[in-house]
Order: sequence, then structure tokens, then C-alpha cells
Amino acid sequence: MNKWDEIVRLTALVQQLPEADRVSRQQFNHVMVSAHSTMIEGSRVTVQSAFDFLVGDEAVIDPTLPWDGYDMLADHAQALDLALQWADEKRPISPKLLQELAGAVMRTTGLRTNSILGSTDAARGDFRVDKVSIMGASSFPNAQKVLALVEQLTQQIQQRMSTAISLPDQLHVAFDAHQQLVSIHPFNDGNGRTSRLLMNFIQYYFGQPLTVVFREDKKEYFAALESSRQAEDLNIFRDFMQNQHIKSLKHQLLKV
Repeated sequence: MNKWDEIVRLTALVQQLPEADRVSRQQFNHVMVSAHSTMIEGSRVTVQSAFDFLVGDEAVIDPTLPWDGYDMLADHAQALDLALQWADEKRPISPKLLQELAGAVMRTTGLRTNSILGSTDAARGDFRVDKVSIMGASSFPNAQKVLALVEQLTQQIQQRMSTAISLPDQLHVAFDAHQQLVSIHPFNDGNGRTSRLLMNFIQYYFGQPLTVVFREDKKEYFAALESSRQAEDLNIFRDFMQNQHIKSLKHQLLKV
């Protein structure tokens, strides 16, 4: 069975679950999304600890874990809720939406950055005004090009979403938007989390289960992003994300 046949089969199984079961598994999937996305960025709050913290009448905190991980997790979970609400409302993707999403991701942990070129506030979702670099990654676009590139990308995503009918088309739009926003790297911080949330926004917009990018696959994830950028070949990243989506669907079908 090829990957797309497997994705179609697993998606149908998720969507055919009894309503109560589907809702509980979807909730667990959303916890997984936030837990793994923040673990990729250095949080030590595990999926089980994230579930204890986010689900239930009272938040349970493990005192042995650093507080900043819980701050990251809480911000991400609230940003995810916002993204899914906007998807339900069919809000158009725009630079403003991405800035609001990035600001929500960095609400508690975002810092102000001051340079000769100006000041930015990550908690407001400001676009960067200076150079940004990541060890092991090739260079990102000049800051002066960021706004135009983001405007171009959001217009392209909206156009593709308007014609994406099939499951592969819908997931390709989501996966590509993820890779393309990371490649612009428009913010001083929170680019990965915001890009993964953009992917989840698009998936939810189409009524599809959300993809978790798994912490244990972080090395392969970064390699797929970088290879696809250097080769200017989205298929490299699509192939990686198809595997992550299959893994996510299988997790969602597990008894919780």
C-alpha cells in the first residue's frame, strides 16, 4: 500500500469513530500537537505531563520540570485554539493573521529585540528587521524582503486552498505552507511553532486531522526542511510530512 492509500484509509477510520470517541481522541491529538511542537523547541514537558496540565478541571504541574516549558506549552495550546477557531470561521490567511498567531505563540516567553535597525516584540508578532540565522541552516531572506514575501505567500496559499478538493491537494497545501513560512523565517523567534500551526490551521479548515511533528523525529525534520530549501524541491519535505501524518493518524486511533 502506498503512502496516500494509507493516509486515506487511516483518515476514514478516524472520521468514522463514534462521536464521543472521536472528540476524546481529537483532544488527545491536540495535546500531542502542542507537546511535541514545544519539545522540538526545548521544552521538557512530556506528552503525559502536557495532558495532565491541559486536560481536566485543574492544571497539574510536575515540580521537577522547568517552568518555562509550561509557559511555552500554555502559549502554544492557546495559539492552537485560536488557529482552529479562525479555521472554523474560514478567516482568510493574511500577514496580519500570521502575526497574531506568532504573537499568541510567544505571548509569555517572547522577548523584545533591539538593534540599530529597530526594535521588535515577539509577543506582538512583529516581523524581524534584521538578519536571523540558525546553526546548520542556510541563510534566510533579507529582512527588507520579509513583508513582501509573506504577502506573496499568503496570497498563494489562499489561491491554492480555493481549488484544493482532494485529500492529497489539501495536505500538500498545508505541508508546503509549513515549509515555505519557515523558509522565509519572518520572526525573530517562534518561526517553527507558527509554521506548524499554519499547517494545522489549513488542515482543520478542510476538516482533516492535525499532523503532529514528533520530537523524536526532530533531526530528520530539520534535515527535510533544509534539504527541501537547498534543492528548492517541496517533494522532499512532503515525503517526510506524509510519514509524520501517517504516524499521527495511527496515534489518534490508539485507545486513549
